Amino acid sequence: MSNIKAGDDIFFTLTMAEVLEKQGLFEDALMVYKILADTNPWDTALKSKIDTLKGLAAKGRGKRATAQRAD
Repeated sequence: MSNIKAGDDIFFTLTMAEVLEKQGLFEDALMVYKILADTNPWDTALKSKIDTLKGLAAKGRGKRATAQRAD
């Protein structure tokens, strides 16, 4: 998802974010949730999801960095 550019024909939905989250793609899911929260600032459930995923994404980055150093 990091290859997405402005003008790309992509629609960000709650379902897309949930699927990414279930697949363990926490950083991608976090990005989608943030985009949804920007367009729905009153949605407290999105803000809660973002807070949860920030921690999971950080843990995932830490695990990848440790694995890369072990190689």
